[in-house]
Amino acid sequence: MHGPLGLAIAPNGNLITANNDSINADPNQPSEIVEFTVTGNFVRQFSIDPNIDGPFDIAIGKFDDANEFAYLNDNRNTLSVLRLADEMR
Repeated sequence: MHGPLGLAIAPNGNLITANNDSINADPNQPSEIVEFTVTGNFVRQFSIDPNIDGPFDIAIGKFDDANEFAYLNDNRNTLSVLRLADEMR
């Protein structure tokens, strides 16, 4: 993890972390959201901002019978909400 500021458990039990990269920054993936299995194996990651310190917090919840994932980008002062794929349910 690279300076996690938000942690959440996905519906499938996996750990989702919002890394702001202020610690041990990864220049190839700044400001990334990362998913790990319940056994600690890496699943996937995606960068939400080209600069460090982007992700601030994350949340997972149910809306209209679908699981959704939300994250804050502190660099852009934005909130993004994504509907989770069926594999995450």
